[in-house]
Amino acid sequence: MGLRDRMKQRMKSVVNKLSGEHSAAAPETLEGYSRPGTPNDGAEVVMARLRRPGAASEQGSDGDD
Repeated sequence: MGLRDRMKQRMKSVVNKLSGEHSAAAPETLEGYSRPGTPNDGAEVVMARLRRPGAASEQGSDGDD
């Protein structure tokens, strides 16, 4: 069996694992997600500034124009 055949067989097995026909059946009832704690309407949300590779060209600009 060549490399191409092995890769093809491996891909087929992965697709079969992820496909719906091999998955568990869906539950009959739908349960909503409940968040623990109490909501705080006065909370302030601050966006984080991430330093990602390739963003070095933007380091000179502050973005607060």
